[in-house]
Order: sequence, then structure tokens, then C-alpha cells
Amino acid sequence: MKTPKLLVPIILSAVLIASGCTHRAHESGIGRASKSSKENIAMQNNAFAFELMRHIPFDDNNLVVSPFSISTALAMTYAGASGETRDEMAKIMRFDPDQQQFHPAYGAYMAALKELAADNVDLNIANSLWAHENYHFLETYFETVNRYYHSEVFQVDFMQDREQIRQDINRWVYDETREKIEDLIAPDVLTPDTRLVLVNAIHFWGSWLKEFDKDRTRPDNFHLRGRQTVRADFMHRADTLLYHADNTMQALEIPYAGGDFSMLIVLPAEGVDIEEMERKMDADFYAGLIRQLSEEPVHVFVPRFEAETKLDLEDLFIEMGMVKPFSRDADFSGMTGDRELNIDRVIHQAVIEVNEEGTEAAAATAVVIVRTAIPEEPTVFRANRPFLFFVKDNVNQSILFNGRVMRPGA
Repeated sequence: MKTPKLLVPIILSAVLIASGCTHRAHESGIGRASKSSKENIAMQNNAFAFELMRHIPFDDNNLVVSPFSISTALAMTYAGASGETRDEMAKIMRFDPDQQQFHPAYGAYMAALKELAADNVDLNIANSLWAHENYHFLETYFETVNRYYHSEVFQVDFMQDREQIRQDINRWVYDETREKIEDLIAPDVLTPDTRLVLVNAIHFWGSWLKEFDKDRTRPDNFHLRGRQTVRADFMHRADTLLYHADNTMQALEIPYAGGDFSMLIVLPAEGVDIEEMERKMDADFYAGLIRQLSEEPVHVFVPRFEAETKLDLEDLFIEMGMVKPFSRDADFSGMTGDRELNIDRVIHQAVIEVNEEGTEAAAATAVVIVRTAIPEEPTVFRANRPFLFFVKDNVNQSILFNGRVMRPGA
């Protein structure tokens, strides 16, 4: 009879993520070329972001996720994966199979993002690991997540103090996301079998490079899917911005202070359904779109909007092909030296708010302030129907947050 598996919750929240994991650096896909570099990690994370979106059921609600946050939490989990478990995670998450190359590169990638943000936006990336005390975790695993992910390690007793631990983790998340994510972990998530919870939190706040004047914000119609309309407050400004249009869409990039981060808005053309547009996009499409952007005078009309999303991702990952890590046959021996652990839960939560000052999200935030003269006969970008958005850095084009707006203010 098989030994019962102990559960490793992974709790993710678009600004925070909690996940369980351990390390096995010496099992490293020898003989395969390494694809680990800051640039390649950004590119592979973007590929994962679009694959993830294709598997999230489409509905008429606003959506925001942080693929960066999910990837980071699972990268820490990956540090403890071995054998087929490691191989499945590498395939679905687009991780380098050579762990000795991957984790230092991912750490450098996070450090580069923080450095970009240092002077102009508030980008907080924090990790914590909540481990059952006296359980036989390998010190090498803790050393890996601490060295490359700067994770705090808390020793706790999941047998006796689950409610207090839940409150402590939620408080940590609440503080690291600047009070944007509350109650990430519900009362039923932690169990007597829980042995490890690893949390990643990301909070991004920035000002628009040039602000939207609140006095120019006006109510107007926003056209929902179908024939319904609702009233929304539209921000307006005229500026020269990176822009592209074809017969299927308009795309506009609005920079945050310092110019190293921006929000890309993709507005399907009238008659093109947003679900069709979303399913069409992948990492190559996204990279090609970025290359096609060019400066153009634009009259911008964008509604204030906000979104909050909480997702349980276990079934979604299994559907994507990442089966072993959730099964009784999971191999996280890099955490403990044996195969007693498997992932139990993957929970992701994200929030975003966009207004005249900028954007804030638990997982991502941006804000902008300033204005420019109105050029003659500018192009009009009027986001008065459902659209897609991406909060990204402008060096490696890493997607920190992305989602869709179906109803402003919803």
C-alpha cells in the first residue's frame, strides 16, 4: 500500500502567490542547451501568460491575472521537483530543464525588474515560505529559495495552529500588497496534512508619465458584448504615443513615469469579438505587435476601470498537461529527499485599478501624471467597448499583469 501523500499548497495571488516547493539542483538535464537568461525568461514567461489565458474560461466579467506572480511561485516550487514532475513543470511553465542555470537566471531577472523600477515606480516583489516545523526539509532547498528568490522562511505547526497560520499568511500578503489583497487563504485551505506553503507577492504602483486631467474626464457610453451599453467615466488626453492599427484592432501603449514600464491596450476593431482576439494572441503575436508600434499623435479616450479576480488553478494546470505534480506519484524529493509531497492547491488572486493618476494592482500597479500639447488631426483611440490590457516592462517586454475589461468599474 502506498504511503499517504502530504499536501503542498501553492497559493498565488496576482501580487501575491503562495506555493509549496523544494530543491534538487543536481538533477539538471545534462547535455541540453541552457535557455536561461533574463531575456529568455521574460520571453518564456510571456509564452506561458498567453497559454494560461487560453485555458481560463472566457466570460463577460473583467479579469486580471499576474503571470509573473504565478511563474515566480511555481519557479520556487520547481526548485524541489525531480524526474517526471520536474519535466512536466519545465514543459508547461517554459522553465529551463537545467535547474543549475535556471534559478540564478530567474533571480537575476527579478533583480533587473526591481532595478528598472527603483527610481520611478513602486515595484515590490516579496516571497515567503511557511514550513512545518521539525519536518525533514533539505537545507539545500531552503538555501536555494533564499539565495535566488530572497524568500523569508517561517517555521510553523500546521497540526496545531492552522487558523493562526492562515491569519499570519494573509496578514503578510496584505502588508506586502499594500493592503490590496485580503484573505487570500480561505479557512478550508490549510489541513493537518499541509507541510509547506510558499507565497509570492507582487505590488506595482506607478504614475503615468503624463497625467490625465481629471477635469477632462467625461461620462460616455461603453458598449458591452451584444447590444447593451453602460455609462462609464472616460479619461481623455492628447499625446504622441506608440500606436498601431490594422483591420482587426488598434493598439496603444501608455507609459508610466520614467518610461521603463507601460500599459499596452489592445482594442478589437468594431465587429471583431474580444474572445476571438484573445484566443488569437500568443507570445509571437505579442512580440510582433510590439515591433509594429510607432509614435503617432493620438486623442486617447480610456475609461477608468478596475478588476479583481481569484482563481483556483489546479484543474487548469492539469488540463494544460501538468499532471504529475498534483498526483500521488509526484516527485518533490528535492525538498525532502523522499517522495511524500504533492501539490494540493494553486490559488491566484489579483486586483487592478486604473484612473487619471495611473494604475495600482496587487501584483501590478502603474500611475502617470503630466500632459502634452494637442497635435493637429490626431488619430482617435476610443476604448468604448471591451478591450485587453497588459502591464509590462519596456526592456524585456515582460508581462507583469494582463487581463480584459468587459465593463468599466466592474
